[in-house]
Amino acid sequence: MYRVLIVDDQYFALLGLQQGVNWDELGVTDVRLAESAEQAMDMLSRHTVDLLICDIEMPGKSGLELLAWTERHSPDTRTIMLTCHADFEYAQRAIQHGAFHYLLKPVDYEQLRKAAGNAIAEVGKQKEREKYDFLMQDYRRKWEHQLPLLVERFWQDILSQRSSLHPDSLRRSAEIYGLSFAPDDRFILVLLGMEQWKEDLSARDEAIMEYALRNLAGELILEEREGAVIQNHAGLNLAIVYERRGGGSVGGSLERNCRRFLNECERLLQCSLSIYISAPVLLPDVLRAYADVTEREQRNVGRSRQVFPAEDPRRDKQPEKRPAAAPVGLFAEWATLLELGEREELERRVKQWFLSCEADGWTKEAYRPFVYGVLFIIHAVLAQKGLSVHESAKLKGLTDKAGCPRSPAALQSWAIDCLEAAVQLLKASDQLSSAVVAKVRQYIRSRLSQEITREELASHVYLNPAYLSRLFKKETGLSLSDAIIRERIREAMRLLEESELKITDIAERVGYISLGSFSNLFKRTIGVTPQQYRARKRGGG
Repeated sequence: MYRVLIVDDQYFALLGLQQGVNWDELGVTDVRLAESAEQAMDMLSRHTVDLLICDIEMPGKSGLELLAWTERHSPDTRTIMLTCHADFEYAQRAIQHGAFHYLLKPVDYEQLRKAAGNAIAEVGKQKEREKYDFLMQDYRRKWEHQLPLLVERFWQDILSQRSSLHPDSLRRSAEIYGLSFAPDDRFILVLLGMEQWKEDLSARDEAIMEYALRNLAGELILEEREGAVIQNHAGLNLAIVYERRGGGSVGGSLERNCRRFLNECERLLQCSLSIYISAPVLLPDVLRAYADVTEREQRNVGRSRQVFPAEDPRRDKQPEKRPAAAPVGLFAEWATLLELGEREELERRVKQWFLSCEADGWTKEAYRPFVYGVLFIIHAVLAQKGLSVHESAKLKGLTDKAGCPRSPAALQSWAIDCLEAAVQLLKASDQLSSAVVAKVRQYIRSRLSQEITREELASHVYLNPAYLSRLFKKETGLSLSDAIIRERIREAMRLLEESELKITDIAERVGYISLGSFSNLFKRTIGVTPQQYRARKRGGG
């Protein structure tokens, strides 16, 4: 599976290195030997070598010259350098040429086994990254050639409430987009709740990979069913499955397909997510189903990589009559004011609306869509911030009582109270987010020498991992992984300035087992090597 090349001008030293380590245990199937740098260059030119173990002092070309040559001609090869000299100048030069590790002779075979195991593990990760990059390039080509889909636009308009929910308006909108729905067709919303990409992605690459995710969802979740997979204006990925009249229920097979999709996302796209399935609903009730799945995602703190079926399916519910009109454009304005926290302006707009309705003779048939509209913008704005109505007792009580107020005055008071409670929750969450970020930073600093996962951080602050990532990035501009790296480097800088610890010991204290990996990361972040940084801070250069 892996190939190792050992280079030393002393033949018996070569045999010792070959026989002193159980290479099979490390997954190495081919161990090659070379007695000079020239022989090694020839082998590296003709064969792929995963790990090069090389003595520095050799007649003719030295090991450092071979290392420099390997860096140019075989950059994917990891290298471990051996020397009889404890002079750190040798190690520094080796690290400058990309050496993975540096060992003193006579070699302790257990140390060599550990260093070789770590190097081979990195080679394995690199090969996985190459497979991943190939998959990304394939989906990038598909993504760059995609065209906007009318079906996606239709559902985006529904979920953002740009289209009225009155049955006649919905029918006309569907006809415009070339869709045909019967009055008793039902729809299942499947929220693909992204939790984590295993690689740090740029904004562009994340958009590409989310396109890949939606493409895979179309193949595995929808399979042969009618439906659509979209990304709405809030950035959420959803599959919408159609249950046609007389076509039977799709619930059981849909849940199985979702589990299969979950596993394939982990394997192919290197991401983790949870899936939330709504009950089948009529087309005018799609917003209710949308509020249901988004709220369930936000309530989920401790469980990841799960498929959550519908909590309360109501398959026998009869179609409801809908009122004649809904103030669609009005709610878009109110949603913007809610996001900005403009409580007084919201109250003024609500009162102004009711005055205009009284003048125009607004009828009781319009009460219910108004209630739906207020509930929708509250759920939608809170969901974008990672919140739900259940986090405010006042707001939950108001929304639970939102059947149909008996008079315009009661309806106006109810709307103002709901929006005011939502503003208070949003403002409280902003203060909470700062406290959460502080707790996360403190936790990271207390465990710099250990591996730290996103799920571990989320559990520490009792939040959903996906929500914590969004909150942390919004507050700091950093991903959680970038924040961990920054804290490690900051502590390393302090130790370099204030302590006499060896650089290898500092690397271990901040969580890096490979001196080469630590030095390369430090230089990429700070602009100089750890040795140069320490020398400058102490007036040595």
